[in-house]
Amino acid sequence: MFTSTERIKPDAQSITLYLENLLSNKYQIPTFQRDVVWEKENVKKLWDSIYKFYPLGSILIWKTNTKLESHREIGGIKFADNFHSNEYQYILDGQQRTTSLLTSVHGGKIVNKENFNPTLYIDLTIELTDATDDTSYAKRFLFWDEIDDRDGQLIANTGRKKRYQDKLIVKLIDIIKDSGKIEKNIYVSVNGEYDHPYMKQLRIIREVFAN
Repeated sequence: MFTSTERIKPDAQSITLYLENLLSNKYQIPTFQRDVVWEKENVKKLWDSIYKFYPLGSILIWKTNTKLESHREIGGIKFADNFHSNEYQYILDGQQRTTSLLTSVHGGKIVNKENFNPTLYIDLTIELTDATDDTSYAKRFLFWDEIDDRDGQLIANTGRKKRYQDKLIVKLIDIIKDSGKIEKNIYVSVNGEYDHPYMKQLRIIREVFAN
């Protein structure tokens, strides 16, 4: 999925490792990159493709010993700009996907959406119906305002808030950090049915992060 350039040399990484490397300043985004246009629907569609293991194209990384002016934050998450290295790695193509992935998992802030939390949740009760299912992603991947908007006053979100309280709607970051705990909660919820559809959904998204 992710590609580093050393005479265009492919290098596969898991999503989790890529984001960890980004947060540890292994990669930078040069300031000559155009601004990101972040939209909820596009982020959901990106995760739908990831969930279905569709090819996403590569993220192009340029390795150089030259330090360039780079963005000090991505999606509201601040990065060090005073570090020094013998080799720098700049994201030349894939800033949009990188920002979407980073804010979905680790939160942050989106330009012109100051009061919006971009952290993404997954509803483990939503099944993929078949190979041509192109609509369920909108219900599977959720932002907090779709779970508990207006302090619980929006009736349309009542069912989702209940599933969140029952730990069937969970943050993507929690699946990375402690999927075992989530699995135990679901196991109890489905009365120990290991092959229950909810358990299968958890295994799918867990595999997504592992691969």
